[in-house]
Amino acid sequence: MQIKTTILLLLILMTSLVNAQSKSDVFRKDVPVTWLGLDFTSNKFIGDRERFGSESDVRHLIDAWNELILKESDKYDIARAIDRVSVENAIEVTNENNAQLDVLSMFSENEKDYLHMKTSDVAEIVWNFDFKDLTGIGLMFNVESFNKLNQEGSIWITFIKLETKEVLFTERMVAPPGGAGMRNYWAGCIRGILVKIQKKEFEMWRKKHYRP
Repeated sequence: MQIKTTILLLLILMTSLVNAQSKSDVFRKDVPVTWLGLDFTSNKFIGDRERFGSESDVRHLIDAWNELILKESDKYDIARAIDRVSVENAIEVTNENNAQLDVLSMFSENEKDYLHMKTSDVAEIVWNFDFKDLTGIGLMFNVESFNKLNQEGSIWITFIKLETKEVLFTERMVAPPGGAGMRNYWAGCIRGILVKIQKKEFEMWRKKHYRP
């Protein structure tokens, strides 16, 4: 009985060490990361309904935000934000998922929808994704809300172990929008969050979670 208990404790310890190591990989410069794009599964657009236009217009906007990050990578520098020289790109993962969403159900006038997600919601979203044959660590931005009423957007920054769909790390971040036109207006929020991550947040997360 004592031997079985000892073995069980060792297995628990080993599992804990493996998980800790995996989370630490998020903060190692030499560990590759694949950028998966912006996920809108649980997003809410709060206020400003008229300016979003038709269902087709909304779908075009969602695609445009994902494409903008790649086209203007010097401005929306994912790699620099997470202390990497470069990242692989696989935004088709989120593009395909976003294309299946009921975008009209995303609209709300309820202020309570601004910060409506929990870490468990992020884990559930990730679990339902098809990452195809991707391996290693993936980075996805899970958009929680773009709130015109208080002029702020909320996005979960989520690192994923792609083979197992395990969420290694996720954190909510917020920033104000800014820019001309609907695309650039909320793209300003995305850029603001990237700047925050690059300047301060990523290093704070590293100090808290990294284990050599």
